[in-house]
Amino acid sequence: MATMTVRSTYALDQPTALSIRQLAAQWGTSQAEVIRRSVAAAKEKAAAEQPQIPYMTPAQVIEYYRSRQPERTQAEYEALIAEMRRERHLASEERADKLDRDRIWITKLLEDRLARGE
Repeated sequence: MATMTVRSTYALDQPTALSIRQLAAQWGTSQAEVIRRSVAAAKEKAAAEQPQIPYMTPAQVIEYYRSRQPERTQAEYEALIAEMRRERHLASEERADKLDRDRIWITKLLEDRLARGE
């Protein structure tokens, strides 16, 4: 068995705690092993139930989008691109403003400390 390195504490309701103890006795193992096996089985079941997304190569992705009709007109695409550029520019200005405020704050803090002889 692998060396266990994580210790956790969980609050369980009485029926769940009892079920874990009963399974441990039935399987002849520890309660921790019951939990490990149960989690592994639940994970495996969830993975089997999850819909499988087919893998596409980059060439297949390009072909997929080339074979479809555009979802927007050229004008709509251009408007969308312009809006995205405006948002990006605004975000850049906001970051620059924050950096300026931080620089001013740090400068004042350092000047105050120097004035106090720190």
